[in-house]
Amino acid sequence: MAVVTSETHRLLLPLPNGQESSSTSSRPTSSHRFKEGEEEESVPVLRRHLTLLDGISVLLGIIIGSGIFASPGVVLQHTGSVGLGCTAWLAAAFMALCSALVHAELGAAMPQAGGNAYYLKVAFGDAFSFAFIWTMFFVLVNGSLAIVAISSARYFLIGITGANITEIDLDSDPWSKAIAIVCVVGLTICNCFGVVVSNRLQNIISLIKVVLVLLLAVAAGAFLWGSIDVLQTNLHQPFAGSTPFGFGLGTVAALWAFAGGGDIVYLAEEMKDPAKDIPHSTIGGISLVAVIYLIINFIYLCILPAADVKLSSVIAIDATKTALGPWAGLTTALLVAVSVLGTANAIILYGARYLYAAARDGQVPRMLTCLKLLRQQNGAPYVALLAQGAICVLLLLQSSAFIELLSYFGIASFLFQALTGAALIRLRHSKPDLHRPYSVTFYPLAPLIMICFSLYLVGSTFVSNPLQSSLVLVFIAVSFPVYFLFVCPPQL
Repeated sequence: MAVVTSETHRLLLPLPNGQESSSTSSRPTSSHRFKEGEEEESVPVLRRHLTLLDGISVLLGIIIGSGIFASPGVVLQHTGSVGLGCTAWLAAAFMALCSALVHAELGAAMPQAGGNAYYLKVAFGDAFSFAFIWTMFFVLVNGSLAIVAISSARYFLIGITGANITEIDLDSDPWSKAIAIVCVVGLTICNCFGVVVSNRLQNIISLIKVVLVLLLAVAAGAFLWGSIDVLQTNLHQPFAGSTPFGFGLGTVAALWAFAGGGDIVYLAEEMKDPAKDIPHSTIGGISLVAVIYLIINFIYLCILPAADVKLSSVIAIDATKTALGPWAGLTTALLVAVSVLGTANAIILYGARYLYAAARDGQVPRMLTCLKLLRQQNGAPYVALLAQGAICVLLLLQSSAFIELLSYFGIASFLFQALTGAALIRLRHSKPDLHRPYSVTFYPLAPLIMICFSLYLVGSTFVSNPLQSSLVLVFIAVSFPVYFLFVCPPQL
């Protein structure tokens, strides 16, 4: 699975950073106001190092994790046919694109490290922004990071030992947790050296993702060279056996593989030209991911019968093993492990930014204001990174049953997605003069689709798991009294 969305900043809207002159756009900047006589250079700030290609690379790292290498079978189970399954993937891509369009407008107009929390603050007030920060820190970011790290460890063990993924139990196998913890600690330390170092690592992992897709393409080509019977069978009457009532569930399963499509907005203060690069990287990245996903699904159907696709939980491994032999299956497992590790690195990279922005803007309890500290040498939010890593390690040390409970917090992700779409509509009316380098095409169609589909997912999740969903909503609601008691300044 990939990740969720993000984050926070202050009520006074600054000039969009993308409007800076060319002579200053590459300099480190800060949204703080400096007192007269204070030297800006003496204060560590986030550094503008990221280009458009860097943004796309990070976005690919966030989105392309283990989902596309495991979930196609779930989509096919729900939809019942190859044709309807592919339609579900297209529908999921469309939903993800609508979310990308919303984040592109908000991110270009307000390029702040707080991301979604900042948009919620400007649109609905500090309390809603804090509720988002609260949920992100305690569950969504660190929970996603823990699950992704465990997934990477599982695939790594498959590649090394050749074991079946279902044979690796988190409670009885300490190696899974040990590898996951080492990965989180190592990536956190790497990110403390600055966005340039962590982005170089992300670019290398993105190249490995390309190698993985090429390996799948070679496997499909080699298999088709010997016989095209499987592909012909899969594509013969592609909609036969469709279960229309399962289309919604199939789309939801596919949509999980697109999670995190708007999270590039958290790196807005570190992009050289956020006004242009955020829309291009967000929309271009989602479009590229959609094409890659359709190609990979086609590759699976070239090698495995649809019935086998439905039953496979590690379809990428099964496909390459069938086409090229056991060595290819083990190699694929290692490549998937590295691919998922790229998702973990991307979560760590953007996750610390919303936390840093929240502390910088006074949206955390006073005892946690140290989270706004940056390294003088490279501008990395090292305290926020270390705090995030520590919480994740604590989650990993818990039982797998506890980690599984985190999946129920998907309802929180959907809820805040709907609020983000609503924030765009509210800001269109409350701040019509806000400079918008990019405006959503066919407004308000995209935000309305984002809101309606997110609320549908919230409702369906609540119906399926009323107790767990209620607990999640209570957890979010608790953030409001916490904010007014410990964060909100007292009214005189």
